[in-house]
Amino acid sequence: MALRLRGLAGLAIVNALLVAAAIALAQENQKLPDAGTAAKQLYQNVIFEDVIKAVSKSKIHDGFYLSFGAPYPKQVLSVWASNETYHKLPGAGALVGRTVRIRGLVDPTASGPMIYLESPAQFQLRRVDEAMISKTELEGKGDRHQFIMAIRYRLQRNDFDTIEILGSELHQSHERFLDGTWMLDAFFGAFKLGADRSNETFEQRARTITDWKARYPESVLPILVEARFRVDLAWKWRALEAGDKPPNECGQHCEQELAAARQILEAHPQAKTSPNYFVEMMGAALGQGWKKEDYFRLFAEAVSREPEYDRFYSAAANYLRWYGKKGEWEAFAEEQRRKLGGPEGDARYTRIAWSQEDEYRHHLFDRTAISWPIMAAGFDALIRQYPASNYLKNAYAYFAWRAKDRARLRTAREPIKAHPDMDIWVNLENVQFAEKFAAAESVGA
Repeated sequence: MALRLRGLAGLAIVNALLVAAAIALAQENQKLPDAGTAAKQLYQNVIFEDVIKAVSKSKIHDGFYLSFGAPYPKQVLSVWASNETYHKLPGAGALVGRTVRIRGLVDPTASGPMIYLESPAQFQLRRVDEAMISKTELEGKGDRHQFIMAIRYRLQRNDFDTIEILGSELHQSHERFLDGTWMLDAFFGAFKLGADRSNETFEQRARTITDWKARYPESVLPILVEARFRVDLAWKWRALEAGDKPPNECGQHCEQELAAARQILEAHPQAKTSPNYFVEMMGAALGQGWKKEDYFRLFAEAVSREPEYDRFYSAAANYLRWYGKKGEWEAFAEEQRRKLGGPEGDARYTRIAWSQEDEYRHHLFDRTAISWPIMAAGFDALIRQYPASNYLKNAYAYFAWRAKDRARLRTAREPIKAHPDMDIWVNLENVQFAEKFAAAESVGA
């Protein structure tokens, strides 16, 4: 019988695997004051431990506010980090919902008690719940990040057995998060290394992959992770060699790493059984600046094997945003909508448009040709398909606000009033702005 991590039988197995980690965690935990207690100790140096409720980028200063107790403006304590400091914090970019330990001086300010982080040394990210890899229901950006972190902890300990079991299960089950996104995509996301990671981190990853391949010489997983590693290393070189240039202009070392990634994949066609084979090849193709016909030949093969894998479509849209003409990626989204048809086509359009939202910040609808009515129809379809997802419902309301659609916002806000998701809204102030807009009051963008 196959070993299961995400089935009922797997719960006992995971519990056994986590005994040592649980003992270590119990020993590590000390009873520290929470943010509310720390906030009362004005002009004193404190150490506290609590959950981050929201992370807001300052509109005036170059940095971020971490809110504790509640999202801004109802927080009991704020922690300020400059942009430079924030991006050096472990977990930066996905801190909402994480438990952290912080030390610093509590200052009174007009907006309430504040600690100013002068160094990342004042900040400690507490250990992630490794049982996330077997939790039956995972929802939203926070759970996705903790799922990724649980896999990374396993990788750091060279626990290739657990990673192989989990990877095999997710390939077979096509399991999704509550919002309908693929858990397999998050699984492979755990192996990504940012260009800002240290040389030592890249060197350690290379050694880890070598050990993994030695233990599982027939597995496609370390092959795919190695290809991902080469692409990540290429982007690290590009940051050093090319600066802010098109992705195919990346210098000698970058080109070598992209060529190595492609060579690894082409030498292992058996890895095409995984959708991630095509994701990694599309990443290499983006960096190498493949011709459009070659790129979309690869895309066609990918979707013929797994037509529902969302990452294929977002990657193709990203390629067209880099290399296509103005409006071409939006036309691609519409083409895919028409090709699939019906509510499913609307949902695909929404997923593609949403995947590009970070590139345009709050200007998706005024800087692109994306149709909000079609995107809204896609959200309707997604929520019907995944009715338990609070994350989807929050996203629908948020985009309705950004699209200045009062009618849909008035309907969409009702299911989320008690549970606004700060990974979507960032802070309660934005929720309040949306509420005022829905009530037809004038509010700035």
